[in-house]
Amino acid sequence: MTGDEAVREGVRAGAQAARRLAELGVCTLGPGLSDAEFDRIEAEYGIVFAPGHRGFLAAGLPVDRAAPREQGESPRNPWPNWRDGDPERIRERLGRPVEELLFSVEHGWWLPGGRWGQRPADPAEAVAAARAALSFVPTLIPLYSHRYLAAGTGMGARTGSGTEAGVAEGRPVLSVVGADTIHYGRDLAEWVEREFGDPDPGERWPEPAAGDRVPFWSDLAG
Repeated sequence: MTGDEAVREGVRAGAQAARRLAELGVCTLGPGLSDAEFDRIEAEYGIVFAPGHRGFLAAGLPVDRAAPREQGESPRNPWPNWRDGDPERIRERLGRPVEELLFSVEHGWWLPGGRWGQRPADPAEAVAAARAALSFVPTLIPLYSHRYLAAGTGMGARTGSGTEAGVAEGRPVLSVVGADTIHYGRDLAEWVEREFGDPDPGERWPEPAAGDRVPFWSDLAG
């Protein structure tokens, strides 16, 4: 498959996942993002949506829950509102995977396998070393709550991250809370079914293919 074909396939698959989300009726959907809106958002936040993510948001923009919030449920909207959302809130969500991981580092976590070298004894020095290392990992773009897709090629793909090499980046959906990371779907369609459909609770969640894994973040997921 050529690069252009991979992009078209990603966009098509993202749009298909959005249609399934609409069928399930679990969120309020606004008009999809236009090319001009994508250009503005990517320039404003220094990111690039992967083809599947772009196709998903172009087919319909999830803007909130479909049902009223239940008692005790967080008042925060789990969907990032890329069209009308508070820019500071969106920036906070973009930075959350790294900031929460740094919080874990501050409280004793360190990347296994020696890839960050020996952990500094001082927590502040450990956080500084981890922050420097994390500047080279792929950017994660919020999808829903603490589910993320990796950025596509371009500004959101940091040099040396491995993301700049292929247009297929962003396919697996990752659930990231601090150092607790799992694959929540091999692609958007599988994620929609697992998140909002009626999956078999006893079904084993398949891992993404080797070529679809997100550098660093998929390693955390195992």
